[in-house]
Amino acid sequence: MADARQSPPLQGNPLDVINRTGLFLILGVLLCILLGVLVDRLLSVKMKRQTREPVWVKLLLLVSYVYLIPGLFLVLFSFNALIDLGPNSKIGLGPNGGMGKFPGTTESMLGVISMTYRTGSVWGAAIVVLYAMAIPALKLILLFLGNFTQHREDWQKFSRRCIQCVQHISKWACPDMFAYILLMHLVQSLDTDKSLRAAGHLDLGFTCFSLFCVGSTIASLGIRVPDREHGCWQKAGRFLGRKGLLCVVAPLTIAFSVLFVFGMGETAMALDLSHMDPARKAVLDSLGLSDSLNARVSFWECMVGLLHHVRQGEVNSLLGLIMMGVFMMGFTVLDMALLLVSAFLLKFGKTFSHRWMHVAWVAKKLSMLDVAIMGVFVVTLVLVMYKDDGVQVTTGRGLYLLLAAEVIHYITYYLVKGTVECVVPELCLGNPVNEDEDEAEKELGSGGGAEGDSELGSSDTTITRL
Repeated sequence: MADARQSPPLQGNPLDVINRTGLFLILGVLLCILLGVLVDRLLSVKMKRQTREPVWVKLLLLVSYVYLIPGLFLVLFSFNALIDLGPNSKIGLGPNGGMGKFPGTTESMLGVISMTYRTGSVWGAAIVVLYAMAIPALKLILLFLGNFTQHREDWQKFSRRCIQCVQHISKWACPDMFAYILLMHLVQSLDTDKSLRAAGHLDLGFTCFSLFCVGSTIASLGIRVPDREHGCWQKAGRFLGRKGLLCVVAPLTIAFSVLFVFGMGETAMALDLSHMDPARKAVLDSLGLSDSLNARVSFWECMVGLLHHVRQGEVNSLLGLIMMGVFMMGFTVLDMALLLVSAFLLKFGKTFSHRWMHVAWVAKKLSMLDVAIMGVFVVTLVLVMYKDDGVQVTTGRGLYLLLAAEVIHYITYYLVKGTVECVVPELCLGNPVNEDEDEAEKELGSGGGAEGDSELGSSDTTITRL
């Protein structure tokens, strides 16, 4: 990056404050998990089997929602770009910029919603409200209902559905965080010419919101509830059988790999600052800088840039690298590999293939490629609010390649899951409490799992629940 002394002024919090506070917030999450695990070890096994949420889950959820509140109000990101023609001659390129005016742009989550609505993008504002506010609130409501009805005999199925819904939607609270990571990389990549200066960083709002999303997603997986597939996917599993499954999963995995590799390397998001008023446009043309105002970034390039800033001690860059490298990329690739292994072992009658499927279930819940893709689409829709100021953000071909890869990921996951559950009727990929196990035994006793097992010709009826 360019010398910080020459960088455009940024509003929001100073970088050293962001780093210190961010490190403190991350340590808070880790300490609450450690404390909860220690308390859980002191509880009796009987007590732990009667409650859906272990202590560490409750503490992590509490801390995550405490972080959510400031995450809505604190600054998400700050960026600025200008043309430097000398000590007293600077032209701002961002919103409200001009000759001698370069105020920079700073937004909070509530500010993004308000600005998006005021500039006419009602759908954009509604989508941000859905992800940033409605989903977190819905998770709390469902958790309350699931626990309130857990011990009511006629409501146990409803209780399980509430908790399962929480596990499904938990990671969808922060899709736009991935797009803000890309956006800051785009702004920073403009700072390549001696006359064109650009700077940007993620602020404490990003820290709080990202920790809320990651923390609440991990906590949701610790909630004890069974997870079995029903309907079309088990029917597809019965149709394919243990041998036919691998014949489908193998080519799907190859197709996913090709699309994923090329998608990660192609442009995911592009930034264009050249659509501005004629006066500023004329200055740019005279300096030959018009082409320099276009920037493109792929997810690979963004992660390399994040690694560079991590080496400089930026905590938010570390958090962004973890979200992209581990949750978006790592768990998605790991899940596809585990699904292929499960299908391979199932073909040759290995009775422990369900153990690999259990790990794949966890990886699927934590994989966030789908969330990141949605986030880029949402933010490009939201940033239409800057169009009149000459700032345009668009999606690239890489995003559509990754979208195709993720569709294949979804199909592969549910095909393997449905087939494994047909072969192993007793299999439960979740972590049930006592009431769930009692009801599952009743279902199996009434023949609920016999059909799938007989149609597949399975001999694995002696496999017990994980």
